[in-house]
Amino acid sequence: MTKKTLKQFLGLAIALFSSVVFAQATQVAGTVSDADGPLPGVNIVVKGTTNGVTSDFDGNYSISNVDSQGVLIFSYIGYATQEISIEGRSTLNVTLQPDAEALNEVVIVGYGTSNKRELTGSVATIKKDAIVNVVASNPSAALQGKLSGVQIETPGGRPGGRSNFFIRGVNSLSNADPLFIVDGLFVDDMENIHARDIQNISVLKDASASAIYGSRAANGVVIVKTNHGQKNRDVEVTFDARIGFDSASKKLDYINGQQYTDFLNQRFANDGEATTVAFNGVNTDWQDENLKNGAVQDIGFSVSGGGENTSYFASGNYFSQEGILVGSGFKRINFRVNTRSEFGRLTLTQSLGITERKTQENNWFGWDGVSVPTLATTNSANEGGFEAPNQDIHGPGGVNQYGLASLEDNLITSRNIYGSAKLDYEIVDGLKASLNFGLDYTNTRFFQFTPTYFMSATDAVFNVNNENDLTDVSQNDVNILVEPTISYDKEFNQHKIGIVGGYTFFKENQQIGGLFGQGTPSNLIRNVGALPSSENNILIGADNIAGLESYFGRVNYGYDGKYLLSATLRRDASSRFAEENRVGYFPSFSAGWNISDEDFWNSEKINYFKLRASYGELGSYPDVFYPTSAVFLANQSNTSFGGGLVNGLAQTTLADPDLVWETTKTFDIGLDMAFLDNKMNLTVDYFSKDIEDVLVAINVPSTTGVSLPVTRNAGTLINQGLELEYGYRKTAGDFTFNANANIAFTLKSEAGDIPNPILGPAIDEDLRVVNRTSTGEAIGAYYGYVVEDKVNPTTGDFVRVDQNGDGLIDGDDIVNIGDPVPDFIYGINLNGAYKNFDFALAFTGVQGNEIYNVGRYYAILWQDGGKLTDVLNSWTPSNTDTNIPRASIADPAGNKAPSSFFVEDGSYFRLRNLDVGYNFRDGVGGFDWFKSLRLSVNIQNLFTISGYSGYDPDVASTDGGRANRNTGVPGFRTPVNPLLSRGVDARAYPNARTIMFGVQAKF
Repeated sequence: MTKKTLKQFLGLAIALFSSVVFAQATQVAGTVSDADGPLPGVNIVVKGTTNGVTSDFDGNYSISNVDSQGVLIFSYIGYATQEISIEGRSTLNVTLQPDAEALNEVVIVGYGTSNKRELTGSVATIKKDAIVNVVASNPSAALQGKLSGVQIETPGGRPGGRSNFFIRGVNSLSNADPLFIVDGLFVDDMENIHARDIQNISVLKDASASAIYGSRAANGVVIVKTNHGQKNRDVEVTFDARIGFDSASKKLDYINGQQYTDFLNQRFANDGEATTVAFNGVNTDWQDENLKNGAVQDIGFSVSGGGENTSYFASGNYFSQEGILVGSGFKRINFRVNTRSEFGRLTLTQSLGITERKTQENNWFGWDGVSVPTLATTNSANEGGFEAPNQDIHGPGGVNQYGLASLEDNLITSRNIYGSAKLDYEIVDGLKASLNFGLDYTNTRFFQFTPTYFMSATDAVFNVNNENDLTDVSQNDVNILVEPTISYDKEFNQHKIGIVGGYTFFKENQQIGGLFGQGTPSNLIRNVGALPSSENNILIGADNIAGLESYFGRVNYGYDGKYLLSATLRRDASSRFAEENRVGYFPSFSAGWNISDEDFWNSEKINYFKLRASYGELGSYPDVFYPTSAVFLANQSNTSFGGGLVNGLAQTTLADPDLVWETTKTFDIGLDMAFLDNKMNLTVDYFSKDIEDVLVAINVPSTTGVSLPVTRNAGTLINQGLELEYGYRKTAGDFTFNANANIAFTLKSEAGDIPNPILGPAIDEDLRVVNRTSTGEAIGAYYGYVVEDKVNPTTGDFVRVDQNGDGLIDGDDIVNIGDPVPDFIYGINLNGAYKNFDFALAFTGVQGNEIYNVGRYYAILWQDGGKLTDVLNSWTPSNTDTNIPRASIADPAGNKAPSSFFVEDGSYFRLRNLDVGYNFRDGVGGFDWFKSLRLSVNIQNLFTISGYSGYDPDVASTDGGRANRNTGVPGFRTPVNPLLSRGVDARAYPNARTIMFGVQAKF
């Protein structure tokens, strides 16, 4: 900020301040207390200004420059905020009452708001303060462990990575993502929002709460409200800067060059070969080469305020994360402008966000394991400067993952503009008509260039690139939303009624165009215009449109605040289905009973008790645009005709024209309680979900002549669970403390009637498959042989267990060997303050799930690559008492087949976030225009307690590596369905420990 700008800002601030105190001023003093005595640290502010003080240790306060007819606002954590008119008084003593915050808090629900006391559905809420201190490229990651029934599987330390977001388990096999709604606009994720811009988040978990959204709501609904400022507030400018670094939270133990050479020679001997390899003297730690510290920056500002009829909020944020893996990184720039204006009975609410994201991926880390330690870090004699394994020196084959990641130039650039404008007109008291417009536009460019190089003649497919490769694809997505609604709210006598009805038009447009080609004139030229004309160039294109048209309505009724009823109906019509199957009807019903409001309730310990129950049906449509239409691709079946080449079409996808809506039938029963003057609260929910006509993309035999899976209604799923959430708050002198704990038990999560097993992706070049979804088993369960704890001392091979007792070991002995679904997930969140210090700790945990450790598979049994130190205990003729099988390339006993040897306990307990701050108040350094200044230290992933041997037990999916090798083109692959490959640690990005130092200022 320049000196001139600073002076201008100070002048404006002085002018605003002067306008406030120009009226007749006075001084007000007094004491603030509760039923137990004085309250220190209470915030006292003159309404409509920033003039404020806090009560001292004895509850005393004194505030000057107060309009004698003004209003003082008294606020304190755990107590109800009070606004008291001064009315010329100079002494004003106040007694604050405990705040039943969990009961009276206003919650955003579908097309409206509700008081928690009047909710009949299951809704979890979280405010900005609970997530803003977690430094993350995606706010979804900050929700981990914060809300009961919400499971977030993060992509390790991957910069810009997208998390798996599950609400009450997996409720679909095609797309389990919830419906995200940001300021009334349907979006795919929260990745384009900065946590500082969020005001609060509501998660609608049961059918009663989410049925009004019909389609896509089967996986739950996440409603995000961003900051729009507040009326009658002076201009407030905030500045927030946090700078730190990431480092690998864990490293694995790999053998060195000499040990690797000895391992190779023992492997040759085990296979009966006379071949030997001499140690070449090279000893490279490729783990250290790949992993490094990466800088993290999170810098932003905001301006907010409001007048008598307006409020506004504007912000700008810059986030940068270098990544702890070579060749990876992420940058994001956010701008936001929100306003709300009232013109008599008309209110205009506007929200606009602009985001640019740039993501660089390391596509090679973990590809078939890790490089052998006898490779040199560089080789100037080779084009590109790297070397890969040579069969005569380093073993049978493999690649140099570090070299490939260093040479590859890739960047995904996404530019997004999304916004909404809502008009609300109050026709008469209680009757309101609304019109909501939304637009979400995203342009994404996928760019990847691989130069020419030579590393080794061995495994030449990966180690030699004679022609450079270039992929350049542009994708434009435009989503349009139009929603008129009308609502009526009325209270008369002991009755309260709320009615809302509306119409939704939602249109998705997607256009894709690009090219993959080889052979630009130079590695320095990386433009598609320089590619030669060639029949080998691959054109990429698509033009997709989908529409959703809906009618919906809801009626809420309450009698005397005790008896609550709600009913919802939504009619959806989706273009993704054939015309005769397009329409789906999704009803829900719920009821609540505030038992503690009854005359017979006389408990002094339990201040509040509510019982509620709901039933509803929710729908889902396929995650592809044209699931009922066969797909034909051009230039796939060219032929010679009349002496020339004629372009042909090839059918690449089969279609099922009889697809119908996937339907989720949900039952929920819950209770809400508050104890000890509302300082303690408890919420308990039991839910049951039956998902019928499950939509899933099923692979078909290659003999059909098609290459892509077909979407079918393939069976049923069952989910049952129990959720508990507990909260407590306490104030004692200068110390305030809040605790929240949540836990969600999985009572049942399995496939129901699945006609044929649904297989997950392959884990290696031999097309071995681990995941399988079958009737009565968990989604994506691991299948393989059960092996004993010790290998056969004579042969050195795994000892497989005869499961059916027929005396044979064959395919009939392949059974379920692991379950990626946890028995329960939980979170513990603690925060408090003492005088000017504040702190927050967030713990998260998962218990009872298993992980299939593909990284260990490659680093122990695979023929290529470096090895873990576990192989030092491999079976040899002189080491027969071991659990590590003999090293062998031939593998005549099939030890590489999926087995229980690679299944590990995925349970963990983690200190996810630790934040400590010191607050300067009442002016900083003599500058009264500083409202507050906070200095902070934040550490993420401080420790993890787990028995898992891989990098991190929080495994999101197998997206990448060989899992999607045979799809698309380099740089534009089809993402792997994470639901069918849950818990498979194929190439997980190592998690990062993040240390951040921050300054947050308000003035």
